[in-house]
Amino acid sequence: MTQSTRPGGVLRFWKLSGPGARLLAPIVPFWVVLETTGRQSGQPRRKPLARGITEGGQMLLVSVHGRRADWVRNIEADPRVRLRTGLRWRSGIASIELLTPQQLSRFSSYIRSVAGRFAMEGTEQVLVRIDTAASSR
Repeated sequence: MTQSTRPGGVLRFWKLSGPGARLLAPIVPFWVVLETTGRQSGQPRRKPLARGITEGGQMLLVSVHGRRADWVRNIEADPRVRLRTGLRWRSGIASIELLTPQQLSRFSSYIRSVAGRFAMEGTEQVLVRIDTAASSR
């Protein structure tokens, strides 16, 4: 497992605020919940994320922590995911690619500002493309 470079207080904040964010995500229009399969446990793992760009049957999300993020590593192990937007769940297949500045410019100012902060730390950010038209459960 990759060691975190974040201060302990930040990690504790994320651990405490995560469950609340998962509950609020269905009613907050700028959040989505991504469900992956744990790469070691095989259990469902849910992660609230800033809503990305929707293109036809695809949703584009940004991982500001790059491939170090647990949810990205889960996708690398099993690309089948579920995505909750509002009250609706959709199944899909996720793929990961490096995030280019041109792609980042299409996202909201919130995502761009967060991505900019982590870019200063040398994190190689990735674009996660979820194709909800490719899979159905």
